[in-house]
Amino acid sequence: MLSPLKVVLSEEDLQEIFALFSSPTDDEQKQVYDEASPHYYKREDVMEEYSLTQGKREFAEDAWRAVVYFLYQHGFSITREGISYDLLASSGYLEADT
Repeated sequence: MLSPLKVVLSEEDLQEIFALFSSPTDDEQKQVYDEASPHYYKREDVMEEYSLTQGKREFAEDAWRAVVYFLYQHGFSITREGISYDLLASSGYLEADT
């Protein structure tokens, strides 16, 4: 069944997605949720300009990992043609200590 509800992202959601996107390694990903870390997602100013220094393929892979992990962290699921997918495994991150 398809819900008519749309996902609406908050400012904090955008901070978290950006922090995950810009933290592609497992260690960096864990720092996103560590309040003591300078990479803690609530410290992100999403109004600042961001400059990419990577190839388009890397950008696409990092963006995918960030969004899929964000969905996993917030309890979403993805189903296609009756098959449910493991979002944590799809993100490429190891099991997080959160």
